[in-house]
Amino acid sequence: MDPDSDFYGDEGTTSAFKARVDQFDVVEWWDSRNVVTRHLQHAAHKQPAPTLRNGRLHNLYEGLPGAWQLSEPIECFLFRLPPSTTDLRPGLDWIYVANPYAPPGPGQAHAQFCRGGEERLALFAEFEQMATASIAKTSGSALTALKKEVANERRELVEDLRDLASACNIVTGKWMLFPEPERVDEIWAKVAMATVNGELGIAAKVATRVEAEKARLVCVYTSDFRDKDDVARVLNRMRELELVRPSGKQIYYKSAYDLDRSDSISWQIPTRPLTGTPKATKALAMVHED
Repeated sequence: MDPDSDFYGDEGTTSAFKARVDQFDVVEWWDSRNVVTRHLQHAAHKQPAPTLRNGRLHNLYEGLPGAWQLSEPIECFLFRLPPSTTDLRPGLDWIYVANPYAPPGPGQAHAQFCRGGEERLALFAEFEQMATASIAKTSGSALTALKKEVANERRELVEDLRDLASACNIVTGKWMLFPEPERVDEIWAKVAMATVNGELGIAAKVATRVEAEKARLVCVYTSDFRDKDDVARVLNRMRELELVRPSGKQIYYKSAYDLDRSDSISWQIPTRPLTGTPKATKALAMVHED
């Protein structure tokens, strides 16, 4: 930080708090609370990639009334639960399909992730509150330096949450489509059939009807948001299926570890982890071309 800036609090308080933020190691925090993680990570390096259980198909939603079943023809499923007329009711917020060729994923530690994520968010929120108070009475080069430091802290927050998500095996992501009510059955049919045939991601879901005229959310899940090539592959296939059109609505990608909060320090992870590989960059370019 610029030494001339008038940061909130005396020098001792400011230095002590800044040290807390700088020294927060999210992976160390996780390991100190769950030593089992180290054994899981060690085993993951020793074992080959998982395969289908006993060589058979796997349906992660098997037995769920609002989901496609392995014994059910996809056409019958689409007839049974058309999203355009299937109303929201208890136990039926979403309609699901799973990729039966995708192997079961590793166990996820949601509770531990939420605790660690909330603690890290609280640190950032306290820092941001102090910075906001200082910004109100700062100007010139000192203000520029302060805003830059806040931006740097935001980036570090994102990296810490990503590290924690990886340690907790919360690595899925989803492409989000928002078809209009008159097209939701058509879009969902394409997504469902492609998912069941193993052409898209590991699963998909569509929201049931709440308001007749409201656009519906369709989510297409990928197994790992860090796998940029696979995320781009799914996007390319959606384009081939005309689920994504250059002149159509914006499409979004969201990692599964967003911490959705209702208070003033809610934080949403950037939704496009696709820069860095030519294939991924090309996929996004095709979506946004005129």
